[in-house]
Amino acid sequence: MSAPLGYRLVPLDCPTCGAALAAEGQDVVYYCTACRNGYLFDAEGGRLERVEVGFVAQPGAVAERHLPFWLLPARISIHERQSQSGNVTGLLASLFGRTERRDGVAADGTFAVPAFHLPLPETIELVLRYSRELPRLGERLGERLTGGCYGTADARKLAHFALIAAEARQPDTLIQLRYEIDFGPGRLLGVPFARRGEAWADSIFGLPATLG
Repeated sequence: MSAPLGYRLVPLDCPTCGAALAAEGQDVVYYCTACRNGYLFDAEGGRLERVEVGFVAQPGAVAERHLPFWLLPARISIHERQSQSGNVTGLLASLFGRTERRDGVAADGTFAVPAFHLPLPETIELVLRYSRELPRLGERLGERLTGGCYGTADARKLAHFALIAAEARQPDTLIQLRYEIDFGPGRLLGVPFARRGEAWADSIFGLPATLG
């Protein structure tokens, strides 16, 4: 059977070992349980690009499934921030659990952004909590990872939303903000999720996740 005009069929086989890749309907990120390599589908090139994958190491955490987060190393530079108090470092410190400040106007850290669809308020809560707590969460190899429908471009947009949300939670009143985020190469982190009654929540902090 030929592909419809304008579409290209790409076999979901691991480019490294040839094993079949598990996937859900709109997935663009994949994890090979045979050789433990991760991939991002490059729509323009029509191929699977290699991406590093780790899994949260949390002894005792119940994991009915692991869902992917994009880990995006970033430097945030505040070019201008006018507020009633003039406080800048509070914003940067609220984003990352471990920061490097340069005169209070820049910080290095890593955004942790869900690579799956959630209502925006839930996404922001997960981004802010996991980005702040990443320095104390260990990593290990995992077994299975599905459900990733967002690529790095989407994750970067959500990181900007999270920064604005963190700014909105500052105690002072913002007048003007100009900033820049320089992102490094992304990688994937599998985070454990489990059911709580009829709903889902992450197994580390218990934050709700309305999964489709």
